[in-house]
Amino acid sequence: MTHLTTDGLGPVPPLPALDPAVARRRRGYELGLPPGLAPGNRPLPLIVAVGSGKGGVGKSLVSANLAARLAAAGKQVLCVDLDVGGANLHTYFGLSQPAETLAEAVMARRRSLFDVAVASGVPGLKIVAGGREEAWGGALSLDAQATRTLFASLYEAKVRGVADIVILDLGAGTHRHTIDFFLAAHVGLLTVLPEPTSIENAYQFLKGALLRLVDNVGERAGASGVAEEAKAALVEIGQGPSAAQGYADRLRRLGAVYPGFVSQVALALQGRPLGIAINQVRSQKDIDVGRSMELIAERYFGFQSRFTGYLNYDEAAWKSLRNRRLLIMDFPHSVLSRRFMELARSVVALGATA
Repeated sequence: MTHLTTDGLGPVPPLPALDPAVARRRRGYELGLPPGLAPGNRPLPLIVAVGSGKGGVGKSLVSANLAARLAAAGKQVLCVDLDVGGANLHTYFGLSQPAETLAEAVMARRRSLFDVAVASGVPGLKIVAGGREEAWGGALSLDAQATRTLFASLYEAKVRGVADIVILDLGAGTHRHTIDFFLAAHVGLLTVLPEPTSIENAYQFLKGALLRLVDNVGERAGASGVAEEAKAALVEIGQGPSAAQGYADRLRRLGAVYPGFVSQVALALQGRPLGIAINQVRSQKDIDVGRSMELIAERYFGFQSRFTGYLNYDEAAWKSLRNRRLLIMDFPHSVLSRRFMELARSVVALGATA
């Protein structure tokens, strides 16, 4: 089912299996996946991971309102809270903690992911809550098997008619499973505040994602030894004048030594576009941070990046949370609500390249 709405968001373009460009992007996507994930040839939902280098940057605010805006545009959306141990996505929808959560579906394996998805109050949008800390039995991370279980379900979401788009609300920081979820998405959306510590942590997040991507390609290409040597060469740029080269430039230079492997890493980077959203913008200078980060993410780290939009500093954000209502529903005519519409358009457009 497809829709055109007054929001101006059309259908997410399908992925025709015989289109060489689409086949190449899908191959790039698969090359960078964490070990054990196998999307196969089935139609997949567009998976968007919303991440950040640190907490308190508005990541869950973005996840909830982006998901709601996409659902309002006629998409079937599933929003999953992956902030293990700090889950609060349900609060943005004015919901109490559901009785059954991600912990029951993925860790305890008592229910399927789709069984624990609950109505959000927005037509076409369901959410999977992350679960309280005690529900995880002290293991505040998802092991490799749990990750495979989760994505095996997500890859079925479109076939089952559950979702055209999946939004993953990740935990903050650079924990390994958080990076894995980011790389397992078709589109990574990095949420950043226009202030030095948030920007610095975002770059640390991108560094961690790049090095983990090299690991994944090595695993899938049967070249783990080469991947270790490549990572060792990449981390050397943090010292001395070579730091100005950046990881992307060093990776290109490594192509003279490992041409096949480096070409596969480059393909994996092309297969997962990166979006950058700047939150709590107060001035043109803050907006320019997004444009600068777009260039640095591409030229320094090698990601196919795009500045997907910004969100104004607006008291409507905390007022809506206090009211336990989605911002776009509580303040539909606010500037911030319009910004979410623009961000949704940008994400759909970016997803068309994934």
